[in-house]
Amino acid sequence: MSLWDVADYVRLRSGGDDAQLDEFARRHAVRGKRVLELGCGPGRAAAALASRHGALVTALDPSPVMLAAARDRVPDDVELVEGRAESLPFDAERFDAVLANFVVHLLDRPRAFAEARRVLVPGGIVVVKTRDPATVHEWWASPLFPSAERIERHRFPSGLQLVDELQAAGFDRATVERIDVPRELSRADALELLRSGAYSTLRLIPADELEDGIRRAPVALDDPVRYTLSLLRAEARKPG
Repeated sequence: MSLWDVADYVRLRSGGDDAQLDEFARRHAVRGKRVLELGCGPGRAAAALASRHGALVTALDPSPVMLAAARDRVPDDVELVEGRAESLPFDAERFDAVLANFVVHLLDRPRAFAEARRVLVPGGIVVVKTRDPATVHEWWASPLFPSAERIERHRFPSGLQLVDELQAAGFDRATVERIDVPRELSRADALELLRSGAYSTLRLIPADELEDGIRRAPVALDDPVRYTLSLLRAEARKPG
């Protein structure tokens, strides 16, 4: 088992290009606008924003391997940049929108939000999509790993935290909404996700607990596995 294997992540994780991305594109009329995606991963969202919605996309990720995977997916005019959200390698007021799609739990958020504000034009928008920590106990794998809920509640910010942190970084008109997304996957797919380490959470669970949970999973999991993924979408604007 190889935790956080990029090839497995690209093969097994399907997030990024989804209904919430389309809503972001429609709500903020991104066609022809300069959009920076933080933590682009394998490039699904960046590709959709550029090809389907006509945005001028710059996609940032700290992993050269992820960026190589993204290069195979995104249009040629998408700019791929290796770098960290906490120290953006861009001039001030370069972008109309900044998107953080299921990545803020991995960031130093005060620094990353301050950097996002710096690179946005006056009136520019920052949009954050993340998991609602109040519902992490509903994650289908939580019953397998006793420490998972504690770990996830610590990592993921609440809606109130996001609003407070965005305002502290100098944004205004910060709002947050919850979105419930029904999900279903086969037991075989769920087992492959666990065994491949496609979730970053699995790296933080004690090794013996992880091994025991994966051992019990074939019997403990339903087939298919049905659950609800509860998301938070926070938005704020740079004054101007």
